[in-house]
Amino acid sequence: MPHALPVISDRTNAGDVIDFVLAKLDDYDMRLLDWVRIYPMTDTQHQPFIAGESAPATLSTCWTPRMRLAMEETPQPQHMYRIKVNVWQGADYPARERNWGRVPPIPIRRRSIPDRYTTRGLCEWTYPDRLSATVHALARPLFLFLAHTHQIALNPSDSNASAWGHRWVVEWLRDHGQRHAAESLAAQLVQWTLIQSKGL
Repeated sequence: MPHALPVISDRTNAGDVIDFVLAKLDDYDMRLLDWVRIYPMTDTQHQPFIAGESAPATLSTCWTPRMRLAMEETPQPQHMYRIKVNVWQGADYPARERNWGRVPPIPIRRRSIPDRYTTRGLCEWTYPDRLSATVHALARPLFLFLAHTHQIALNPSDSNASAWGHRWVVEWLRDHGQRHAAESLAAQLVQWTLIQSKGL
């Protein structure tokens, strides 16, 4: 382990998820991540944004530093990232989430399409249980932290963060013998990738 891993404060009894996530972070430099906190989602937070839609099961936030770190400075709290997630603790799993995704513009050489073209599509996925939702909720802001600190060569977009979360959850489900749920989520990720990259 080249760098100290972050302390994850958990109020949802998700110890196995924390162990899984810390193992995934073992090869990254986490010194600029001040803290990570997991809270239960409140009834107010667990309300649909649009009438008739599914209520969110997770919320994730990655706060960026208040000040930039100069090359010669020792990191202080004002230079660090902070992560907070909320996960629904209710008994109504499996839970579905739906949101718009976005990928950066890519060059497409076709006569009928401009050279710079950004695709956008409505994507949905299903969490089979609370722990898989927690994996996804943690993976998204951790991706944003790693992308912002240039430890992975991907844009720090919400769409990329959710795709990263999908991959972590598929691995988590396979590791815990939930192969059918893993394949279902993997299929949702393929569908989302097609929507995002091809404008289907």
